[in-house]
Amino acid sequence: MYRTILVCLDAAERVDRLMDVALPLAARHGAHLVGLHVMPSALADLATEISVDYLEATRRAMRHAATALKAAFDERVARDGGVSAEWRCEEPTSPDYARAVTRHALCADLVVVAQSHTSEWNGGGIVTDVLFETGRPILFVPREGRFAEIGRYPVVAWNGTREAARAAFDALPLLAGADLVRVLSIDPHRGGGREGLAPGDDLAASLARHGLTVETATTYSGEITAGDALLNHLAEVGADLLVMGCYGHSRIREMLFGGVTRKILREMTAPVLMSR
Repeated sequence: MYRTILVCLDAAERVDRLMDVALPLAARHGAHLVGLHVMPSALADLATEISVDYLEATRRAMRHAATALKAAFDERVARDGGVSAEWRCEEPTSPDYARAVTRHALCADLVVVAQSHTSEWNGGGIVTDVLFETGRPILFVPREGRFAEIGRYPVVAWNGTREAARAAFDALPLLAGADLVRVLSIDPHRGGGREGLAPGDDLAASLARHGLTVETATTYSGEITAGDALLNHLAEVGADLLVMGCYGHSRIREMLFGGVTRKILREMTAPVLMSR
């Protein structure tokens, strides 16, 4: 069970989409819901000197936006009712927004965030810091669509690695309500026959011991990328949740994630739980 769920609210237009996911999860698990807004630094991305008046006006605008977010959070909590909740707002003393989020995420069972709105997703920022520095699972909510119920038809992306295993077992509280859990392997022949990689059938058997109904599937990307093959499979089976490990080549903040991870972060069509 998830007992503390942190939902990161950065913009008014994404409050309802995120709360549509976070509130039912908190209710289902009897969890305490923490709404977090970290105000961006008023000094970030400024290449020239600015006046004190301009700085103060910027800070007032940010505080006004934070107040509006709190009101929206409180209204949704009151409307849905029955959920233990609190609001946190932080104005960091440095421009490192992600580091401030990380401090709160360290003590959460699950972190709910919106899909990045950047056109290029090459890692860095909130994902790098929260995933790599806290070890907490992150549930990404796509920028399009509303997802009031997730986890009835999940797909677990499986390649037999540590990251994939971590994600699968971090997702168990979400999988508990599934009608059917699909364990999907993509291009297993590309593993090169390496010893020590657990096959999908082993994971399926382990998940079934938790009382889940599980089936395994294998698909081959052929002339498309593995990321496209994964997205196609999600559409074909009507998946409402993807569970996958997060892969990267280094721990530096400007890291490049693995190709499939990067593809899903850019083009997700259903909520995605990632762990590392």
